[in-house]
Parts: sequence; C-alpha cells; structure tokens
Amino acid sequence: MNHLLTSHWAIELPSDHSTAQFAAHELRRALQRMGGPVLPITGAAAGPRIALRHGPDGDGFVRMADERGLVLIGEGPRGLLYAVYSLLEALGWRWIGPGPADEHVPRWAQIRLPAATVAEQPAFARRGLVIGHDLFLAQAEAWIAWAARARLNTIFVHTIGTSGMPLGACRWRYWQQRRQRLWPLIEERGLRLEIGGHHLRDAVPRQLFRQQPDLFRHDGRRRVTSGNPCPTNPATQAIVRDWARGLFAAEPNASVYHLWPEDRLGGGWCVCSRCAALSPSDQSLILVNVMAAALAECNPTARISFLAYHDTFAPPQQIAPAVNVEVVIAPRQRSYAAGISDTTNPVNGPLAEQIAALRVSFPAGASMFEYYLDGILFKSALPPLGPTIAADLRAYYEWGLDGVHVLLTGDRPWLAVGPNPHSFAALAWQPQRESAALRGEYAATRAPATAALLDTAYAALETAWRHALAIKPADVRRQHDGHRRDPVAHPPRDILDSYDTPPPHCEQRLAALHEALDALPAGEAALAAAQHTAVAEQAALAADAAEWSASALLLRFLAARQEAAVVQARRAPLARQRQALAAARAAHTDLLNWAARHVPPPARAGHRLLRMLLALHLDQLESRIALPWHSARLRWQRWRELVLLLARLWWQWQR
Repeated sequence: MNHLLTSHWAIELPSDHSTAQFAAHELRRALQRMGGPVLPITGAAAGPRIALRHGPDGDGFVRMADERGLVLIGEGPRGLLYAVYSLLEALGWRWIGPGPADEHVPRWAQIRLPAATVAEQPAFARRGLVIGHDLFLAQAEAWIAWAARARLNTIFVHTIGTSGMPLGACRWRYWQQRRQRLWPLIEERGLRLEIGGHHLRDAVPRQLFRQQPDLFRHDGRRRVTSGNPCPTNPATQAIVRDWARGLFAAEPNASVYHLWPEDRLGGGWCVCSRCAALSPSDQSLILVNVMAAALAECNPTARISFLAYHDTFAPPQQIAPAVNVEVVIAPRQRSYAAGISDTTNPVNGPLAEQIAALRVSFPAGASMFEYYLDGILFKSALPPLGPTIAADLRAYYEWGLDGVHVLLTGDRPWLAVGPNPHSFAALAWQPQRESAALRGEYAATRAPATAALLDTAYAALETAWRHALAIKPADVRRQHDGHRRDPVAHPPRDILDSYDTPPPHCEQRLAALHEALDALPAGEAALAAAQHTAVAEQAALAADAAEWSASALLLRFLAARQEAAVVQARRAPLARQRQALAAARAAHTDLLNWAARHVPPPARAGHRLLRMLLALHLDQLESRIALPWHSARLRWQRWRELVLLLARLWWQWQR
C-alpha cells in the first residue's frame, strides 16, 4: 500500500478513553503542523487510516503497517500516546526540553508514513520528573507536556509545608493554587501523580511542645523541637496517623505519597529509652508504617514511600515495612564524575551493596531519586552528565529497580536546560542508548546549522565537570548542613565545598580543578565560532552560551577558592595568601555580575542566598589571617546581609 498521507486518510479510534482521545488529537495537530492535511478522527474509517488501538494498561506499544495504512497499538492508553510520539519522532520531530526552542518541527511537502514494524517496551516501570521549586512549578504546563512526549510517566510534585524553607521544594500552598490547572494536564496524558517531601515535621506542630514534650525527640540531654518527633510514643503515632489521614483525603489523586523526615545529614533522631536501640531507618519506618495503615483505609491502591537518604540510607534492621510501603533511594552523597556502579570509585563503590540491600528490604518496590537537574547541588549550574546518567541507569536496570526519578530544582529558571533532561528521559526508556548521540541530538535541535560546534562546546564542559565532580571520601566527610550551627561562622557545605580538607587531599583537589579549567578553552572557542556563524540561531545559542559561561565562571571560582585554601595550608607569606583570597573574591564578583545580567528579579533573592554561601566560605578562610576587628566587621556585615535576604525571601513566600 502507498503510505503517502493525503486528505483521504483518517485517524481511526474506537476508544473513548480520555488519554486515547488526547493521543488522537495530538497526532492530528502534529501532522497539520508538519504540513500535512487535517485528518478527521472517527470511530470507524472507510478508507486509508492510521488506526489507534490500546489495551487496559501499560506503556509498551507496537507500530506496524497493514493493507489499509498504519496501526498503532498501545498496551494501555498511555502506551498508545507514546506510540503516537514515537511515530512523530520517526517523521523527524524532536522534543529535548520544555520550551518552543527545545522543539524541532519538521516541514514536509509530502508526508510518507513509515512502514517498518516497531515494538518498544520501557526499561523502567516508573520514569518520573520531580518538580522541586516554585520557579519550575510556575512553568509546569510546559514541563508536563515535555515529560509525556519524552515518555516519562510520572509527575512528582516535591513539596514542603509552612514549617520549612522552600529553597529546594514547592510550597504546599502554591501547589494547591496550581493544582486545578495542572491536574487535568497530568490526567489527560495518563501520567501518574506523586506528591510530598520532607513533611514529617508538619505532622507534630511545635506549639505542642509546652504541653506534650514527650511527643518530641530526646537529644541525649532533654526533649527538643528540632529534628523528627519521637516515633515510639503512642501519642506521637496517633497524631501522625490523623494528620496523614487528612492529607490523603485532601490529595486523593496521588499514586504515591512521600511524607519524609527532616532534611538533614544526621542527628535528628530520638535517643529516649524506647528509641535508643533503634537506628534512624527503624525510627523512620515506624512512622511510615503508621501512615501506611491510614493510607490502606482510605486509598488501598496507593503507596507511601520510605526515604533512604543520608542517615536512613542503611536498611532498617528491626522494623519490617507494611505491604504498601516502598523505598525511594536518594544517593545524594556520591560522585557524579562516574557511574554509581563503578567499583573503583571510592565514593560510589560501597553504594551498590547498600542499594541492593534496600531493594530486598522493601518488596513492594524500589525507585531511585536522582539529582541530574539539581541546581542547588551543583550551585546554580547544570553540568552535562550524559555518561554518568547512562552508566547509572544501566546499573539501576540491571539491579532490578522499579523506577527512576530526577529532581528538577534550583535557585533560578534555566535559560537553556542543556542535554541532561533529554538524556535522562531517553535513557530511562532505553538505557543502552549512547550518551554522546543524545548530547548530539540536543545540539542539533537547539542549533541545527551549528550542531557540531555546540556539541563540541558541551563535550568540553562535560569533561571539565567530570574533573570537578571527582570527589573523594574526604570530600563527603567535610559536608554539613548547618543545623545547630552559626551559619555565618559555619556555613553549609556540599559536595563541591571541600576546600579545606587536610593535605595532601587539598592539593589533589586543586589539581583536579585545574584540569577542569584546562578543558574549557576548546569549548569556549567552539561556542564563539557557532555564534559567529549562525545568525538565524542567535537567540538559542545565546541562552546555551549564557548557561555555559555560568558553569565556566563557577568552575573558575571553585579553583580560585581551592587555591586560596592551599596557599593558606602551605603557610605561604601573608601577602601571597591575601593575593589568593583577592583572586577568589574577584571570581565571586564575576558570578554576581553574571547574575545581574541573567537572573530574573523574582529569583534574585534565592540566587543571592546561594551565592552568599560561597562568600561565607571565603570569609572563613580570611578570618584565619585577618585582624580581629576586620573579622568582626565582616561577620556583622554578613549577618546583616543574611537577615535582609531571608526577610526578602520570607516576604516573597508569604505573597
């Protein structure tokens, strides 16, 4: 049969399922945008047709030609939608991000439908985008549309209640405001909704402490309101159960609820006489099981998660999970320079055994919570992580994990999303794809005329970041989250902040950062050549170039900060130490100047807070060589800046 599309064709869909109907209309709109005819959608076509069929459930699909045209069969309605998007990709469509600049729409004088048979199944049953900041929740329409086109099947809205700071999560109140608009978009695409975050502190209000201090944890000396509640107290359990029941009733559409303990590296658990023998994982699971019992009563098909994260990364030893409790594994303290299964990597190597133990401990299911789109972890940058994402997802598939999620968060909206979203989505569907080819697809979609140059620039940046992210166990040990500390004297530090580790590691870290800087010139030259060549693509290239330069400036700051620490550790002359600190201050100023040009006003306070933490690191180094009066003045100045920034953020959150 001739598969040339004409106005005599139709889209045949006997199903009235809303997702199947959406798939048919997506197909009709897309064919029209490509230059094809406007096809009627009918339950039974008399002539040539694109037949759409689906079974009860599933994401797999088959596409094949027959004597009347083309047949697309999805295992379920969502599988049919993916079959439509697969057909459009075969015709030249590309979606590598959430905006019009991340979409390539082919134009054809004639559209010839592919006759080859295609059958596909996803590697992971759950493939999720985690929307983790108000900035991205404001853009959620575009992200939801992209997620479906990229064959992700879960939208996880990562929230925080009124008792926490929404620096890496969406305010619960803002989600409630947006839900009426966003839930229909999620539902019509057949996507799953997951909801929640570090909400356990909301379950037991701090106002109860005066009347019922036993609800709260014992820190070894007394009961305190910081950290998580006392999990073995029956009164605590009753309050948590009632609170969870109310939340489940208020959010009935979720398939998985995430009601996690406080976000801290450690020390937030109870050591009272009943709890002292229980590990953090056991204490956490006690309350998860309490909430699971309430969930089973009001929504038997839904599940609740146990978060394996920081000090709950070890499997529970004394408490068994309820049948509707699954595990979400969040390996944030890892090296992103290598795949998580790299046994030669001193940071990642031990994680494989722990992940396997967690998978066995939670038979209801296990999924990974990854950070490839985390602008907070990577300090307001998005390092290209294609080889790491590919290695990780191959390992997660081989280890039998049920799902993979990626956290989208940060302190500012991205000017260009870079290759990571496209790489993650493609590899979550088929982990054997080549990361370099996926990076090339991103470049070809963003700037077709200069794709090779843009790809070269991102390849150079990928190399640079691989050196910068090659952390060692000493780097992990230097991390702390700032809880119960003076944030000016002891600012929070993350995986990129091991600037004052003991020698010789401190100098090895500097050498690695210099290798990162050595990789940048090739990328800068490629970007400059692309911008000089492609007049028609200047807008897209300008956005990618701005994000590229943000990464380069950050890497230069990290190297300058490390050099200041190394010079100080060597006990160099004071003049040399001050010179190194001045260079690091100048690199920090370059970051602020970039922000003045590219960060929109609504995001500036949050971005400035993240950049202020870097300035506090330099203050820490300077305080060791400065005169006491100078250190005191600098400390007062930073406190003033911090208070003003937090007041501005608080005002934004209240509005």
